[in-house]
Order: sequence, then C-alpha cells, then structure tokens
Amino acid sequence: MNTSTALNCVIRVPAKDSYSTSGPTLMGRQSANEGFLTSWFRHSGHAEFWCMARFRDEAQVFARIGEQVHQGRQAKPVYRWIAQQQIHRIRSVGTLYAPGPQVADLAWMRRRDALASATDFSIVGMTHTSCELSIQDGLANMLTAPVYPWDAQICPSVSVQTMVQRLLDDEAAWLREHLGATRVQSPPLPVLPLGVDCAALDLPAADKAQHRARWRQQWALSDRDVCVLYMGRLDLRTKANLLPMLDALQLAAQQLQAENGPRLHLVLAGWFASEWDENQLRAAVAQVCPDVRVVFEDGRTPEARQGVWHAADLFTSLVDNIQETFGLTPIEAMAAGLPVVVSDYDGYRESVRDGVDGMRIRTWQPAAGEGIDLMDGHADLAIDYRDYVSRASAFIGLDIAQAAMAYAQLARDPALRQRMGQAGQQHARRDYDWVQLIQRYTALFTELARVRQQAQKVSHWHHHGQHHNSQWGHRHPRRSDPFHSFSHYPTHTLSGTLTLLPGPLLPTDPKAREKALAQLLERPVYAGIKKELDKAQLQQLLHQVAQAPQGLAWSSWSTSDKETPPVLRHLGWLIKTGLVRVA
Repeated sequence: MNTSTALNCVIRVPAKDSYSTSGPTLMGRQSANEGFLTSWFRHSGHAEFWCMARFRDEAQVFARIGEQVHQGRQAKPVYRWIAQQQIHRIRSVGTLYAPGPQVADLAWMRRRDALASATDFSIVGMTHTSCELSIQDGLANMLTAPVYPWDAQICPSVSVQTMVQRLLDDEAAWLREHLGATRVQSPPLPVLPLGVDCAALDLPAADKAQHRARWRQQWALSDRDVCVLYMGRLDLRTKANLLPMLDALQLAAQQLQAENGPRLHLVLAGWFASEWDENQLRAAVAQVCPDVRVVFEDGRTPEARQGVWHAADLFTSLVDNIQETFGLTPIEAMAAGLPVVVSDYDGYRESVRDGVDGMRIRTWQPAAGEGIDLMDGHADLAIDYRDYVSRASAFIGLDIAQAAMAYAQLARDPALRQRMGQAGQQHARRDYDWVQLIQRYTALFTELARVRQQAQKVSHWHHHGQHHNSQWGHRHPRRSDPFHSFSHYPTHTLSGTLTLLPGPLLPTDPKAREKALAQLLERPVYAGIKKELDKAQLQQLLHQVAQAPQGLAWSSWSTSDKETPPVLRHLGWLIKTGLVRVA
C-alpha cells in the first residue's frame, strides 16, 4: 500500500546510465535525471515504485538506485518492473514519465499494444537540450502521433517552452499547407523547473567551514583571495565558450591589482570533453588571463560535487550556446549560498534575478534569417552537430566589460557577496528545491488524470498554441534558422540600429589593433567561422570605431553592396571578443 494519496507514476528507464552521474562522460541531462529520480524516491511518499524498461538489467539499476536512497528505512519499499512490450500495464498506475522528448514514440507504443487504449494512461516527457535534430524531430512528431491533451511535454523554463511552441507552430503551419489540415492537436507544454537537493548543498556551518578549509588549502588560497568557481563540462564547442569569461576575469584582475584589491583565482571544476578541449583551454588560460591563477579540478568526483561550492566566493557561468536550455549549476550555486554571475541568456534569464541573487551579463544574437546557412549545412550533413552549435555560438555576443565589472564588484565587496548569496539561497529553497517540486509534478499527473477521465465527454480538441508563421520556420519547421528558433534567448537582437563603441580589449594603436584582431582570429575555437570573417572589412570597421569614441552608428558604416556573408552577425563575434561594445 502507498503511504501517499498523490498519484504515482511509472518511470521509463531508456538505458542503464539514464539516471546516473557515475560514468566518465557526465552530461547535464544525466545530472538532472538523477536528481529527479532520487527525489521521487525520497519525497513522493510512495511505498511502491514502478519503472518501464526494455530489459531486466535496466530495471535492476532502477531498483538499486531506490535501495540506496531508502537505505536505513524500516519499511522497505517495493520496486516493480513493467516490460516495455507490456505497456498496457501502466493503466493501473495512470502516468508514464519519460526523461526526454519521447512522448511521440511512446504514444505509438501505446497505440500498438492491443490491450491498451488511448485513455488508459498519460505520457509525460521532459525537455532538456532542444537543438539536436533528432530531438526536434521527436518534438515535432507529437503533432502527427497519437498524442492527446492528457499527455504532456514538460519544459523546465519559459525559454524552452517558447522554443518548443515555436517549433510546433511552424510544423502545424506546414501540415496545414501541405495536407490541408484543419485541426492540429498539440499537447500541453507545462513549465516545471528542474530542481536541486538544497539540503545537500546548504550544510551546517561547521561542515561548510570544514569543506572550505580543506579545498582552499588544497588550492593554496589565502583568506583574502577571491575564488571564482565554474562547474560543468569543459567543452568549448558544444557547452560554453569559456574564452569571454577568461577575458573578463583578466580585466577584473587588472582593475583589482591597480587598487591593491584581492587576487582572483578561478577554479574550473569539470571534466574535459576531449583532448582538443583540454589542450585549447590550458593554452587559453596561460595566454588570456595571466593575472588570474587557474586551478583545474575534476568535477565528477562526489567529494568535489559536494565540497567545492563552499570553498568558492562566487560562481560564474557565461553560457553562449543554443544547446543550453535551463542550467542547473547556477541554482546549485545559489543553494550553496554563492552569488552568481551569469549570461543573460536562455533559462538563466528566469532562474537568476539580476541585482538580487547575482548579476546577469547582457548578450546579443543575430536576427532570424542570419543563420540559415548554418542550419542548411547541418541538415545536409555538411557540418556536424558540434560545428553547428559552435558556429552559432561564435556570433552570440556577450558584454565582457560588464562581466569584468561584476567580477570586480563582487570581489571587493564581501557584504554584497553575502547579501546576494543569502537571497539566492532563499530563492533556491522556495522555487527549485526538489522537496517542493515533486509536489508540483504529482499535481500535474493529477490534472492530466482528470482530463483523461473526462475525455469521453469531449467531442473535439482545440490547439491553443500561438500562431507563428514566420518565413524562417516556414522553410522547414524542423530545420529552422537557429536564430529564429532561439531568438528569445539573448538580451538583445543584433540590428542595424546599434551604435558601436570601442571595446575593453580594443587597442588604440593601429598596429596593435591589427595584431589583436589577428590573434583573436587564430583562436582555435573560432576555426569553423574564420573563413567567413573578412579580416580587411573587420579592420576597417575597428578603425572607424576607434576613431569614434562617442559611438559609430552601424547603419552609417554598413553600406557595402558586395555579396558577402551576413556581416551583421559578425558583430556578435566582435562583441564576444571584447573588440567592440554596444552603447
């Protein structure tokens, strides 16, 4: 018997490592899935836990995770397995939860089972990254699969929901045009954030002090040193380009040195995605920020994942990549009591309150239509996924001068760090603690059950999505320009009305300026776009910007009639590299 009156669910286990962070190639979605599953075991209040898996060994992994969570409990829960080919058995539980955008595939599986009917149970999926083509196909397939209003695709942020709704609207427009469809049914896209275990991060003062002393001693940090922490996969192309962060930290370090302030230390607690990433990042650290001492720490170990938060003074993550959707690490940092400096981009714009929990750094992104060639190259298999997201990222500008000021301000003001850290900690406990969120998940399951039970009374279903028939999605709803699909991610969209100012890294001397541009063009992380960047044209622009300290209107400079790549998007690269800034 269950001890909870809340509805239960069957959790799909697609693979043995779907809910594990113990492997060598830890991904953000695995961390999020592990957090959900362990919290479901811990906080749902059930005494019976169900999974659906293809094979017994996958179900055994599910049970072992539950046993670890429930270790020491007097009343031992029961773990039950439903084989995938017996999906009709979910009827007795009522909801199937999948850790990805698998609603369409599972809906077909439900339909293929002769013993199942559409109203037997709800199917609920979770959205993590949303820019992979296979994932976009899976999401778009919901419009033509036997998916109903009692099924749902959870979005962890409004940013994700906006992107998914945009994709579905573009797909629906295509179905109306091509097939004459008069009704296209879209499943609900509820916004339910991913969570963190706040109790595991907000430790008693004595434990925090012990962690702080241990790690700072290991890193040779003094009490006056300010430790900036980055936690996550060290992947310059498909996670985050860390060079703007290094540039900003170097500028901040120079400011602090000039005023005899504290010394900045950066701890990169992560794991290299490849040998290339390790070589490039270690070289960049030496070249880009010589005045910041950088420590590499393996962020996969349980000791590091729990302890490094308490040795740091502030956290930073300047994400600039369309593959990011939500971002758990800033929330983990807030739960640990750290102020955060993050980019004003994607889900970070919702989870971090600017000036309250930390500081959000302005971003710019090209307008829809500026990235058609990127998607076409990827869709036609001319460029792979890594190069696709990396090239798109290269044109997303980030204000490194503002980031440098944020780092310096927090470094010199311990009271501000404490105030923002406390605010973020309260924010994390109120809005992102799994203790609270599990109740919201069960409330969703209950609401879907209500819709399902009333289904026989409803003669037709309406599509409530917004109507968006942009030409960029109209080209191919599932292969849209990334700057259309993710147009809502940045702070600003690059446009011809901008006024440009000299950036914090733009030399005043013409020869030094030319050298700086050449060095930036040679950064390996920009190899994929180097050919399309017109060096002479960029030099001309930088010269005019340097000669106009009051500002150069982009519209007054961009008058060439030459057939060139979409030069406006190159402005994002110039902002990212610190050569120009926007007034």
